[in-house]
Amino acid sequence: MAIKINSENLNKKRKIDLSKVERVAKTVLKALKKKHAEINIVFLSSQKIRVINRLYLKRDRATDVIAFPGSGRHIPSFGEEHHSGNFMGDIAICSDKAHANAKVYGMTFAEEIALYTIHGILHLLGYEDVTKKGRDRLRRKEDELFRQIKTKKISR
Repeated sequence: MAIKINSENLNKKRKIDLSKVERVAKTVLKALKKKHAEINIVFLSSQKIRVINRLYLKRDRATDVIAFPGSGRHIPSFGEEHHSGNFMGDIAICSDKAHANAKVYGMTFAEEIALYTIHGILHLLGYEDVTKKGRDRLRRKEDELFRQIKTKKISR
């Protein structure tokens, strides 16, 4: 197996080009020298991601991205049937937040989705944004990868 991305949009209010998301994820993983990997990405509404955030992270609010590394918890929509020996984890992305933040930050919705995908993958690889040092490290890598994606015109 090379790189496998399983994606699903459970937020029917927001149309998402899942093939584009999968291309972004594969490009990021290749840039990070991951030749064999499997990731699940699910798109949720603000209400649904708030439930997951409350249930698993004890934070009662909607958030943009939640990542669950492969050895831990999993997003219920995928279950275990998709997981190979190279399973990295699950990423939940709030497409409502992406839609709102795209306007705030002057990006397209697709670019914001690409940025959240990158962010989630970095979390699966151990990058954290709890401390200032960790947040700065994650942001630098996120910016570097996002520039590569934009150069390849995948996120548009």
